[in-house]
Amino acid sequence: MKEVGRRGPILRMGCMVALALIVPSCIGLWLDHRLGTAPLFVLAGALVGILAATVIAVRIAGREIEALGTPLEAESATGKRQEGEKEDTAQ
Repeated sequence: MKEVGRRGPILRMGCMVALALIVPSCIGLWLDHRLGTAPLFVLAGALVGILAATVIAVRIAGREIEALGTPLEAESATGKRQEGEKEDTAQ
């Protein structure tokens, strides 16, 4: 169960990026079919989808990087190690 928790943000990002790409492209395809404008709205929808997917991916990745960095900063300030870390032994 612990493994699923670590993959949650990646799965969320994948779903959001897929939806951000598929929905505008499908709307563009539907508009092109209704209006008879060959690739105009599909291309516009794809461009909007790519921009939206990029913004979504950057925001989710930024939040996760920030969440990963916070315990490390707190740890270095207190001098404590997290559970499971190995001690550095100089030989």
